[in-house]
Amino acid sequence: MKKLVALAALLSLALPALPTMAATVNGNPVTVKWNTQAVATLTLHSDYTAAGAFGAAAGAIVQGQNGGAGLCTATDPTNTDLTLDFGAVTPDTGAAYTNCNYKNAINAQVVTSSTNWNLTATVTTGTVPADTTLCALPNGGAFPFSAATLAVTQTVRAAALTLTNTCTGGVKFTGAAATLATETHAFGSSTPANIGHDLDLILAPLAASTGAYQSVVVTYTLTAN
Repeated sequence: MKKLVALAALLSLALPALPTMAATVNGNPVTVKWNTQAVATLTLHSDYTAAGAFGAAAGAIVQGQNGGAGLCTATDPTNTDLTLDFGAVTPDTGAAYTNCNYKNAINAQVVTSSTNWNLTATVTTGTVPADTTLCALPNGGAFPFSAATLAVTQTVRAAALTLTNTCTGGVKFTGAAATLATETHAFGSSTPANIGHDLDLILAPLAASTGAYQSVVVTYTLTAN
């Protein structure tokens, strides 16, 4: 019995230690991709208030006679949101241009996650006559707007204007797109971008009359990336 125990002890001492097996890792990278689509909303109001909303009071119109005798109405006679009514406008019978400046005409409010967007305006229905110019004049900045913050800004124009058909300081509304904003910033709902502007109707001397209302439709287009 003692011999068997001793032999068992010798055998245990003679067994070699087995090495620990190492795990082999073969790295295989996986690419995960996605494209988050830009979200964007555009809200328009005419006769806009300090909050950018439609104003309850009739839109104010100031006239620039440029030394002539042309006349504009003092306020919008219909006061309907998204309809700008200059009412009766009388051109000068001499050589002067007549300016009718609609104050706080349009505020375009943009909410978007895009950091690459632009806003344009185009006459899409009707045609502005050759003897008439329709100008957008920026409030609180210059066209095209491009800033990290764009709060609602109302007009500071109170005196008669002296514009001719050159539309100095603004952009003409025609059948071609006029750029109002070119932005590289996103704007959330709590701090949206506001592109406020007046609208100036400029009549050349003795501009032709049809005896009825003339009108055009201007379409605002927001393009985000």
